[in-house]
Formats: sequence, structure tokens, C-alpha cells
Amino acid sequence: MPYVTVAPQHAEQLSRSIMRLLRPSHLRGDDWTDLYCSVVTHPTSDEAALALPDEEAVPIHVEADGAELASLLSVFVDDGALTQQEAIGIAEAVQANAGQKVRVADFIPPSWAGNVYTRQQMDDAGWFPTVD
Repeated sequence: MPYVTVAPQHAEQLSRSIMRLLRPSHLRGDDWTDLYCSVVTHPTSDEAALALPDEEAVPIHVEADGAELASLLSVFVDDGALTQQEAIGIAEAVQANAGQKVRVADFIPPSWAGNVYTRQQMDDAGWFPTVD
């Protein structure tokens, strides 16, 4: 499972926006989970990371227009965390894959390669302290 560090203020909304690709807001019932994946917070630095399932292929709903994700991606562009070209590429890939199963981890942009960690790397960096 890759862990992807993101700005703490955007972590939960990114997970939520991914979930809306699987089930758009207008089709969601009260019994649907809100977040796609868990958000992990470092116990001392307050950094945030998404725990993305790496083997799970999920269906992008045929009615998913990616508007919520595109809106969030624009925030990442404004913050300098993504280039406009990367945001456009992600949005186009989502639209091209509507109705198909994808691995969400495959949508991680190349510029975020330095933000992707293994479980062992996260553990070594103190993200999962042991309780005695």
C-alpha cells in the first residue's frame, strides 16, 4: 500500500473527492462511506498521508464527471503542489476511464514521486508509533 503525503488541510477532501468518482454525490445514499481511503496523521509533525490501496481496482462511475476532484486539483495547482498540466492530465484520465476499473495509485502524478512511501518507510519515520 503506498502512502502519499499531502497538505494536511487537503488530505480528507482528496480522499472524499476520490470516493465521489466511484459514486457521484447525486447518486449517494446515507449508507455510503464518505472517504475512499484512510488519512494517517504523523503523531508529532501533524503531516498527513493518504493510505492508497495499491492492488485494488475500483470502478469509476460512468456518471462521474470529476468536477469535485477537478475543483480540488485546482487548489493543489494554486498551492504549487501540482502543475496545471498534471491537473488537466488527471482530469482527462478520469473522464477517459469512466465506467472502467482503475487503480487509484496509478493517478499519482510524477511530481509527487517524492511524496510516495512504503509502509516500512512510514514506520521508520515514526508514523506508526508502537504502544507498549
